[in-house]
Amino acid sequence: MLLPSSFRVKSRGFTILEMLVVLIIIGFITSILFQALDQIYKLQSRFGMQLAQSQQGAMYTDWYRQVVQGMQVDFANGTEKFKGSETQFTGTTTSPLSTEYGTPKTVSINLQYDRYAETTELLYVVGDQKMKLFSWDGGKNARFTYVDTKGEQHDTWPPEFGLWPQLPSMILLHVQRDGEPLIVAAVPRGTQEPKAPTAEMGRSPL
Repeated sequence: MLLPSSFRVKSRGFTILEMLVVLIIIGFITSILFQALDQIYKLQSRFGMQLAQSQQGAMYTDWYRQVVQGMQVDFANGTEKFKGSETQFTGTTTSPLSTEYGTPKTVSINLQYDRYAETTELLYVVGDQKMKLFSWDGGKNARFTYVDTKGEQHDTWPPEFGLWPQLPSMILLHVQRDGEPLIVAAVPRGTQEPKAPTAEMGRSPL
């Protein structure tokens, strides 16, 4: 049965304008998705770098603590007594950063600021050899302080006045990281009393 022409539904396709609108919308959505993916990849990369730097910084901080933990006293009239200022300290450690672990070594830990690069480095020095433990941006005001048995901090060790043990109870490294103050504490584990002279030292030469 044929329907009258007035009841026939006319079929038609998309016009060029409608197709262009659809393509523009698809392109717009695709662009947004690519931008979102790009931001995600950047965040992942940045997080990975920060995690790696954090792990590396923790490792170098452990090296610094290792050296301090092995600090030893000298004889009362010895020439290798521990000495410290705001920018460096020198002493004998049985925990050097070498294969000679357990062998006493005279080492220095220095703070060095590079005003051209605007970075600060923490250096491990043995003789003429230097090794960078870690570095950070800025840090011009980085410094060491030395804590006595009463918990008071001093800019030098031994302090200028008074009788003090050869080793401080704690050494604090004050730095600023990402604009925030950070303190790295390290504790010498050796005795604070001077070495006792041996029988050979008291003998007079023949």
